Amino acid sequence: MPLETNADPLELGPIAGLGHFHKTLQHDAATGFVDPAAYLTFHNIAVNGGDFDKVPQSPGAAKLINPQAGWAHEHLGPNPADMRMPPPPAVHSLGNAAEMTELFWMALLRDKSFDTFIAGDPDVEAALTDLRIAYGHALAEFHLGADLPASAGKYSLTLQNLFRANLPDEDKGPLVSQFFLNDIAYGTQIILQQQFPYAAGKDYLTNWTDWLKAQNSGNGADDADYPGDNDYGRNKAYFECDAYTPAGLRRIRNMRDLARFVNKDALHQAYFNAALLLSNWNAPLAPGNPYNTATGAIKHQRPFGTLGGPHLLAQVSEVAARALRVVWLQKWGVYRRLRPEVYGGLMEAQANRGVKCGLPNLAFQTEACKRVVAGHGNHLLPIAFTAGSPAHPAYGAGHATVAGACVTILKAWFDEKALFSDIVKNAIHPITRQPVNLWAPNASGLDPMNTYTGTDLTLQGELNKLAANVAMGRSMGGVHWRTDNTRSLRLGEKIATIILRREAGDYQEKPTWSYTNFDGNAVTITADGTVTVAGDKLLEDLYNSFPLIAPDSISMGVAAGSI
Repeated sequence: MPLETNADPLELGPIAGLGHFHKTLQHDAATGFVDPAAYLTFHNIAVNGGDFDKVPQSPGAAKLINPQAGWAHEHLGPNPADMRMPPPPAVHSLGNAAEMTELFWMALLRDKSFDTFIAGDPDVEAALTDLRIAYGHALAEFHLGADLPASAGKYSLTLQNLFRANLPDEDKGPLVSQFFLNDIAYGTQIILQQQFPYAAGKDYLTNWTDWLKAQNSGNGADDADYPGDNDYGRNKAYFECDAYTPAGLRRIRNMRDLARFVNKDALHQAYFNAALLLSNWNAPLAPGNPYNTATGAIKHQRPFGTLGGPHLLAQVSEVAARALRVVWLQKWGVYRRLRPEVYGGLMEAQANRGVKCGLPNLAFQTEACKRVVAGHGNHLLPIAFTAGSPAHPAYGAGHATVAGACVTILKAWFDEKALFSDIVKNAIHPITRQPVNLWAPNASGLDPMNTYTGTDLTLQGELNKLAANVAMGRSMGGVHWRTDNTRSLRLGEKIATIILRREAGDYQEKPTWSYTNFDGNAVTITADGTVTVAGDKLLEDLYNSFPLIAPDSISMGVAAGSI
């Protein structure tokens, strides 16, 4: 059956596909507009879940990324067709223009070390002023407290929530989560939380020729598509170091570094690492876990296959795949939102190529836009990746959906109210055997980092910050909008909660799960699968509408004749 869509009314109007995804189809060289006939064929296939091998791509174009995933069926998580996201801001809206302003600033400040994001810095102050104005014109299109930061019911952008996702306690301390700054014992192996950084100042798709090639083929100027972009073997100039040697490694220190991580991560990697760290540090379990040493009823047993380490690592990984199936249907079957690089092309076409795209004046009047035009001579968004965005639509965001799902599992497993300083006070670094400290990035990104001396970091806040770092890191690279991230985080949270509810009857130990959701409301899942959400009856009813999976009848004896 065709899916109900929330498409822009101009999707098949005077300019085919305006505001929608059509990367790898043929585009007009002068305007950048997609070929109307090709788009109509693609549109019909996407709406009906047809044969995506029949999408009329340009010759030699990159492969579309997994468009059939959204039509998969689920037995543990929700079926993709049972979930919906609210529509994103439309391409002609002031909201989309405001989101583009933020992306321009992320590109402009991509190499600025986070330790220089301080009051009085002229570039940071300019970004704050510009974004307050831009988003202030478009507040009706966003959800305060969810999409945008709010204080006393009003939009409130500050130094502490700039380029963050407005999640509970996320605004405390450094922008980068502690889960990105500490090395990890993985059994007998060590995971160093360092990477080979991209070279400063190297941005892509900043001229019409490269931009157009990426839209037609999905490839960068070096003919590499998204999975193979920024490849060291193709061009060493993509990287800050001229050889992959240990001396070239560093920790995350700026937005380009976060973009680097989320360009090549294993998607659930950050949360798997966080689960390892929390286990290594003996972080306190949630109060509803029967193995909690302070509150639990089980005193003489240790968790393992259920409610123990193997279970945790499997569950934080499992929800990632199920989350992807849900968001992929939103991407391909419902919204097919354009990527930010395409909006930059529309701005350039409207400003300098004599085409009326209907974009609002706000998009062109911001300080960020003026600086980008002054730097590159056009309105194209500087992208951190050679091929630009991947060959799938923007909304919702896969990284953010997975982040929301995985972090929800971690918040349900561990005592999210614990202070981070208490969690690490007895922890030892797996290599140096020195005490673990709280860290903040510095200008070099090398050890030793700046020591963070505050006492305000909670486990909830650092897990929320980790999810925000990954989600907003995609925007820092130039490939996702703010609302892709903020709304997909909540989609992932819903998916994980439904899975926790449906598994509730599986355990002999009868755990109760609880966590604070991204809107600041307490969520509890009892052993019989009943979900309560403080202050949000609609969300509570949604969760309880999903049927439970009845556990098999288990005999505690051994069947006759068994071996």
